[in-house]
Amino acid sequence: MANRMRRVSLLGAFEISPELEPPVRDGIILGSRREQRGFVLEASRESIEQIVTASTPGVVNGCHQRLTIAIGGLLERLGNVLLRIELRPIQPINGKSLNGSYVQGILVIRDNNRRIQRLNMTATEAIQVAIAQQLPILADAELLQLDVSQFLSEIDEFSERYQQESSEFKAFVDHVTATDFTRYLKRRGRKPGDSPEDH
Repeated sequence: MANRMRRVSLLGAFEISPELEPPVRDGIILGSRREQRGFVLEASRESIEQIVTASTPGVVNGCHQRLTIAIGGLLERLGNVLLRIELRPIQPINGKSLNGSYVQGILVIRDNNRRIQRLNMTATEAIQVAIAQQLPILADAELLQLDVSQFLSEIDEFSERYQQESSEFKAFVDHVTATDFTRYLKRRGRKPGDSPEDH
């Protein structure tokens, strides 16, 4: 069964805003960089917001993390080792195919008796735990139906541009001196120590 699983990562999220009755659904895209294949997981906007929150460890906006995000830490404190997250298609119901829209999330742990245990969660809950605890995410190969090569290229291009801009900004900051600020303020007609309200 293990050879049916592929390591995937969260590639992005998108907003669906057609002229439809609420609730409006949104989606997240997961994919395998090695195979350049991926799938879309339909999710509520709230679920996507929670996934973003999971990317910010600790306290967010003065509030404690939701239980879903904190559950990995709780299990570890109870002596469990978190191994990975698995995403599998839920089997067709009454012979009707679900087209990969319905996905089961599974948190795989090794308990303090060294037995492997599986905890079923929703797919979005599992992704939250994976991000918060930096766990690998494995998806059943059956889910990887989309060609995401172009999407991956765009992500890489954006990431490269972001890294370059960050490096340029860091180099700028590293070479700015107090004298530079004094010159700038003089050109603006201010003296060091003046507040903006003085002008």
